[in-house]
Amino acid sequence: MPCRLATVAAALLLFAGSARAEDADAQHAADAPHAADAQHPADPPRPGEAAKDDAPDDPETQAEVDKSAAELEAVRKAEEKAGLLPQAPGAAARDGLQVGIDAADPLARDLAAALGTGLDGAQLADPAPSGSVSARLPELLGISEDELRAKYDIPVELNDAVVAYIRFFQTDTREAFGRWLARSTRYLPMMRQVLEKRGLPLDLVYLSMIESGFSSYAYSFAKAAGLWQFMVGTSRRYGLLTDFWVDERRDPAKSTEAAAKYLADLRARYHGDWYLAWAGYNAGEGKVDRAIRNDKSKDFWMLMGKGRTLRAETKHYVPKLIAAALIAKHPERFGFHVTFEQPSEMDQVRVPDATDLHVVAKAAGVSFEQVRDLNPELRRFCTPPGGWTLRLPKGTGETFAAAYEKLGPGDRLSFVEHKVEKGEPIAKIARAYGVAEAAILRTNGIKSYRQIKPGRMLVIPMAGASRMMAGAQLEDRRGGARAALQPQARRPQAQVASAVVASSVVASAAVASSVVASAVAQAKAGTYRVKPGDSLWTIAARFSTTVDKLKRLNGLTGRRARALQVGQTIAVNDS
Repeated sequence: MPCRLATVAAALLLFAGSARAEDADAQHAADAPHAADAQHPADPPRPGEAAKDDAPDDPETQAEVDKSAAELEAVRKAEEKAGLLPQAPGAAARDGLQVGIDAADPLARDLAAALGTGLDGAQLADPAPSGSVSARLPELLGISEDELRAKYDIPVELNDAVVAYIRFFQTDTREAFGRWLARSTRYLPMMRQVLEKRGLPLDLVYLSMIESGFSSYAYSFAKAAGLWQFMVGTSRRYGLLTDFWVDERRDPAKSTEAAAKYLADLRARYHGDWYLAWAGYNAGEGKVDRAIRNDKSKDFWMLMGKGRTLRAETKHYVPKLIAAALIAKHPERFGFHVTFEQPSEMDQVRVPDATDLHVVAKAAGVSFEQVRDLNPELRRFCTPPGGWTLRLPKGTGETFAAAYEKLGPGDRLSFVEHKVEKGEPIAKIARAYGVAEAAILRTNGIKSYRQIKPGRMLVIPMAGASRMMAGAQLEDRRGGARAALQPQARRPQAQVASAVVASSVVASAAVASSVVASAVAQAKAGTYRVKPGDSLWTIAARFSTTVDKLKRLNGLTGRRARALQVGQTIAVNDS
């Protein structure tokens, strides 16, 4: 069996071999340029998107997020207490061989035995062969090394750091790790299928385990989210949408697809060295590249043992992943006896309108909690305007479709946006739109009336919007003309910035034909006068062109491209 010496350990057990990244320091903009990427060009902003950064999730969803965040934070605190991570900025974790060596420390005894030495460092009599499984992990006795090697398709090395994390999971965080194991089987089949499709090692699934504990609602102190703990910038780079309505970082399938793409990119960047790729997934590619330059080595174990560039969290990320994989492959041997969750079988249904999830649940004949559980990406109590594909329990899709077809727009849900003016209390806004104050608060994730200040954009839920609006123009999420909806005369104070109306609500023929005629005339003239609420995305969609072409025609670069002025005339075609 091939072995090699590493700085951090005596003999290492080497298996066959398998990345992503995010720094825990505020999106590591300098290390990972993609963190500040703009929204994917194919997706013009939807109503409510501008408010995404200051609007918490709906209370029920936020409770799940807080619960998962607390679990991750507890594990991080336990790592600090165990000396595996620094407890304060500037403090140093113990990165070398002597991880917690103390005569009264059971971990010390385990490590000493694993290394074939006594607590005083003297060689023990008749130690097990250096690097053997029995020397380091008695739990694996009886399994041949060939059999053990065959169980992994990522590189696995046994050293003191790996053993330290195995003992950490067995003791300090035993309860949390047991929950991670139980949840793992809910996602493993889907994840492995995605990884296999991209030609990646299937055991990369355990990266999700140490990132999120296999919780879709996981949220870190660094604002990474979901099963694969994406930061917003990187998630957009790989096609995930995060706005007021949804956070696709929490979508199990979509986030796994994004993670697989990112891991493939990291594998290519580091020429197949999965240890460097995993470090990059944690710290950011830029930080790992800098460590390689500064410490003059591409050997991760050297960077861990003697390198000065990588943070303790990143240095311990690789052994932590190896330890998680070892336990997950042999849970009973390591003392974990859990009841594993079963993968959910699902139907996928398209919901064309903004619809309350309670309505969805009733139409499908399932509970609200089941709908929520299968669609963790939804941040609100409803589907987003413009349509969304939902997952429902297997066998309920046809039932839902038949029941939904019978619902009128007023039985679903529709929205308008309202910009709060000075001197507009929520009671006045609620009366103007004929909705309850509680509905406005809930839709916008607002807990206190004091959060409603002038200039804030509120999303107002509107039951039966077609009956309450005098005229409307349908707005497609990915394109189509934008028009201002005129509210009823009884609420003159309401400044409606934009609206999304249920797709079954058809604007009057006169309004529609007028808008179309106006757009055609402007297109023939080759110019367009910017109106309130316009952006390059909406203008490009209106005239069936692209944002890049508009920028080229008008010489728009940098800030000029983001600062269109109302009344400004821009070219929209080459005529």
